[in-house]
Amino acid sequence: MPISAWRRSRDSGAGVLTEHVDAVLIGGGHNGLVAAFYLARAGLKTLVLERRHAVGGPAGTVEFFAGHRTSLTNSPGSLEQSIVSDMNLPGHGLSFIRTDPTLFTPFEDDSIFVGWRDQKLVAEQLRSYAEPDAQGLPDLLAYVDRFAAAIGVSPFAPPPSLAELGSRLNTPELEEAFGKIFLGSIKDLAEEWLVSEQARALIAVRGVVSIQAGPSTPGTPIPMLIRPLSLAAIKPTSPDDPRLIPLRGSTGFPKGGMGSIVDAMSRALREAGGAIRTRADVRRILVENGHAVGVELADGSQIRAGVVVANVNPKTALLDLAPPGSLPDDVASRLRRQSMKGSAFKLALSLDRPPRFRHARNDEEARIYSSCQFRIAPSVEYMERAYDDVKYGRPSARPLMWGLCPSMIDPNIAPAGRHLLSVNIWHATYHLRAGSWDTERDGFGGRCIDILDEYMPGLKNSIVDHRFFSPVDLEREYGLVEGNVIQGDVLAGRMLSLRPVAGMSNYRTPIAGLYLCGTGTWPGGFVSGIPGHNAAHEVLKDIAARAAAQ
Repeated sequence: MPISAWRRSRDSGAGVLTEHVDAVLIGGGHNGLVAAFYLARAGLKTLVLERRHAVGGPAGTVEFFAGHRTSLTNSPGSLEQSIVSDMNLPGHGLSFIRTDPTLFTPFEDDSIFVGWRDQKLVAEQLRSYAEPDAQGLPDLLAYVDRFAAAIGVSPFAPPPSLAELGSRLNTPELEEAFGKIFLGSIKDLAEEWLVSEQARALIAVRGVVSIQAGPSTPGTPIPMLIRPLSLAAIKPTSPDDPRLIPLRGSTGFPKGGMGSIVDAMSRALREAGGAIRTRADVRRILVENGHAVGVELADGSQIRAGVVVANVNPKTALLDLAPPGSLPDDVASRLRRQSMKGSAFKLALSLDRPPRFRHARNDEEARIYSSCQFRIAPSVEYMERAYDDVKYGRPSARPLMWGLCPSMIDPNIAPAGRHLLSVNIWHATYHLRAGSWDTERDGFGGRCIDILDEYMPGLKNSIVDHRFFSPVDLEREYGLVEGNVIQGDVLAGRMLSLRPVAGMSNYRTPIAGLYLCGTGTWPGGFVSGIPGHNAAHEVLKDIAARAAAQ
């Protein structure tokens, strides 16, 4: 494999400063770092360009207030363990604080769910809601597991075409399961297998976060499928593998915050020979004779490369950065029509005391409930109503919330005597029918605090400082188009071979040499690193094929 030297030159005609590498990556989010690592490990001179002052994107460290440091993302429950191993992230400083329980969920009748690692304790709670649910929930999960194993779709490779997938549905049972998971709703699936409202709510919330959907929306069971697909493809090697905890939550907290994952990835990339450049704003992708040949930065300098890998939203890469006319008209048209339907809102609070859920009967329970991920999604009806507002262009009056007080797990997250409450809020629609997020941000954030205060009495009186990030803020600061944190929903029309659009599910684009590696590609998800892993391996396959053909 020919490897170019790191070199800079100045075009004598135009005076353009030009740098030459083998692979340039646009965007230093975690998937970009993962992709760059695999390319650098294979011997390519690899350069990651990040527009912001630091890499990591939403998973990178943010100092919300003086001495309060964590990330927009709260938990690494999706982080792929094989990637952790390949990159030797523990050897680069990453360590986890094991949390138990991993999840706390209050319900509308004031009952609660505590997500202990001991599944016997989980079964006891399910039985307390309704006797059949102690077996019903494991049976539902096993049903999805069997379907995942039978269809043979791996999250670690390009997905099959819909025609190929259809050929694998070769029994009535598989056809029926496909219909229920891809065409049915999470509400229907939960009602089929579970009796209690509590157990149904625990399952339903898995299908409706990060997207604009309610429990009755078709395709909402699909997010349940990724974990069993991963388990079917790569067997767990540790009892602490987060994939073994079906309801997830804070399955392990990185010491120092989520940004510690990004820091370790950056060190692994540099050790492999790659480089990172921040404050490097890519203005356009250079395309010559149908081939991507590099990028041009906002300062006019150029970086020429044999491979360009974009870790930004596919729409950004192909419609904003690629030259006009470089895509087939039908592809460009399909991308333009694609809405991101973002709904994410971020709330961060500095507190002068630990948060305390009203359900705690003593100080120890208060500590336990505040030391893991919590979910404010107390019933299926609550989730449905939260989505109802969004359908009419209003931010939800009572939105879904996934939160964490990371300073309860790692005291170094906040200064002595302070705590940081980090809450991700869903159903704050990007497209408001009336007003704008610049005027609505504080009012919506205040209403969210009011709701949290219902569950944590006294919270409002303990607030020292606050920060709100609207969907528009997330787009401006992090490039999250329309405030969508996963670059497109994960319903049936955007998954498998349809992610990001039909014809591009193998990480390649119609522009030769230009690849996609962000969460807008298969299999989507949060902080997993899998899209970056997959894209890099497809790049290396193409390089090897060209070398073999010479």
